[in-house]
Amino acid sequence: MGSGKTWLGKQLGGLSDLPFIDLDAYIEKQEGLTIPALFKQLGQAQFRVIEKKYLHEVIADHSKLILSCGGGTPCFFDNLDFLKKMGTVLWLDPPISVLVDRLQNERDSRPLLNEIQPDQLADYIRLKLADRSFFYSQAHYRIQESCPDPAAIVKMLQHG
Repeated sequence: MGSGKTWLGKQLGGLSDLPFIDLDAYIEKQEGLTIPALFKQLGQAQFRVIEKKYLHEVIADHSKLILSCGGGTPCFFDNLDFLKKMGTVLWLDPPISVLVDRLQNERDSRPLLNEIQPDQLADYIRLKLADRSFFYSQAHYRIQESCPDPAAIVKMLQHG
């Protein structure tokens, strides 16, 4: 959350002439509901089931693409193994202070942040990253800059 996946994905798509798809936006379009509404209506467990379905659908429909997944996507089912098998996985890992700044005013639009008080946001992010780091650390590349250079990433991936 707040790592810049959508921004970077759009940049990489433009530089590489590959289509860019934001999985959350794709799910919202297919389901006709926002991600927060789906979480509220279905609960997280059922949301993760449809997320996996659409992840497989998007990748089946595109031989090559830049895909931005929700932060929880690689942490459920076999999603991470599937993503790694189908392409190169990047972990965007900016400093926690950057994430707090970016997410401070987005709590209402982020289902997992709805109940978090502003003064608890940094601790929540630390805990969430600790829970997910097992999955994230299996990415092919880890990008720790708060504002990575898309052209440098494209070059790295082409020569990687």
